[in-house]
Amino acid sequence: MKKYLVIAATLLTSVFGCKNNEKEIADMQRKQDSLVSVINDKNSSVDEFLKEYSEIETNLDQVARKGNMISENIKDRELKGTQKERINESIQAINQLMDQNREKLAALNRKLKSSNNKNSQLEKMVAQLNEQMTAKDAELLALNEQLAGLNTKVDQLTVSLDTMRNINTAQSQTISDQTSALHTAYYIEGKSSELKDMNVINKEGGVLGVGKTMKMNSNVDNSKFTKIDYTQVNTISVNSKDAKIITTHPMDSYTWEKEQNKVVSLKISDPNKFWSQSKYLVIVKE
Repeated sequence: MKKYLVIAATLLTSVFGCKNNEKEIADMQRKQDSLVSVINDKNSSVDEFLKEYSEIETNLDQVARKGNMISENIKDRELKGTQKERINESIQAINQLMDQNREKLAALNRKLKSSNNKNSQLEKMVAQLNEQMTAKDAELLALNEQLAGLNTKVDQLTVSLDTMRNINTAQSQTISDQTSALHTAYYIEGKSSELKDMNVINKEGGVLGVGKTMKMNSNVDNSKFTKIDYTQVNTISVNSKDAKIITTHPMDSYTWEKEQNKVVSLKISDPNKFWSQSKYLVIVKE
């Protein structure tokens, strides 16, 4: 944020020194204030996300410790009074912590789904939390079965087998959806005239119409593209005399496969690296 403030301040000084124009200075100040507001809003959202993420992890750590304590105390089939009290207290605490975690995790999932600013790192973090919650629920189910087999009756963890199955199914679906979203990519190939007619590309730059370069339009219709899971697709058919990529992808992550002076296909050797800079691939054929 400091970097943007320095740039804005430099522009203000330049305008003041060169033109001494109060209106332009005021305009620049408004732009600076707007920039600061946008950055602060974004930082605030990320900070709030990280705080809730940390709280869930802390709760899971506490659940693990209390679960271990219960396991230690139920090694004997008959429980003493103090052991039973400690187990019941731990069970109540675990139930409360897991309820809090489910509410917080549901809120994080909703925030990611409704956010206009997609952040793959945050999506991965939430997917990991979902996996941790699923694993912890499975551990608690096994612990519940141990508690049910005790000769001395104690409280039960509140998640029933049916509820557990429903939770696991919902979380598995959420994890699957998030993983699928993270691995989703789009590609299209065609002649420049075809892609231009489809409003996929345009030509920018140059002087008097000379030296323009092809670029993918910022607002594209995904239905024009082929949607793929990039972990499953590493070869894209081209079949053209020549071809070039106009989207941004590291050159050391792919190769062109050629036969008899003809480009047969695009071979992606490192999918994660290839799609790291853009989830869209546009191939212009000659």
